[in-house]
Amino acid sequence: MKNMIATLINPPENWSFWTAEKISELENATDNFKVGEQLVLENNEFKIWTIHLPPGESMPFHTHSKRYFWTALSAGKSISYYNDGSVLETQYEVNDVKYFSDLSDANFFTHNLENTGSTELIFMTVEFLKELDVENI
Repeated sequence: MKNMIATLINPPENWSFWTAEKISELENATDNFKVGEQLVLENNEFKIWTIHLPPGESMPFHTHSKRYFWTALSAGKSISYYNDGSVLETQYEVNDVKYFSDLSDANFFTHNLENTGSTELIFMTVEFLKELDVENI
């Protein structure tokens, strides 16, 4: 992470910030593993996704169960609702990066992405398909 500022506006296990519609969207997204809008490249080791999210638009709830990182290609603001009940507001700068190293089928999270800013949010996400071989690092 470079300049990204993330603010927790609703703590885990507190669903008071959630609407019934948001809870329903989350419950219906358990099988959505599409972590970007467009799949740009896929091979047996990784998938590269892009996201172009105009102001006021949302990316639906989706599940991350593989190691991945995202890079912000534009500055902007978002809000995301997570399957543990937490809600996070984030402000991005160009070239912000975040890496998630410990995800698996047993350790995953589901969230959405809503553009709450006045600029288009553009991200590149790289999802690693193979488990990390820590013995050969």
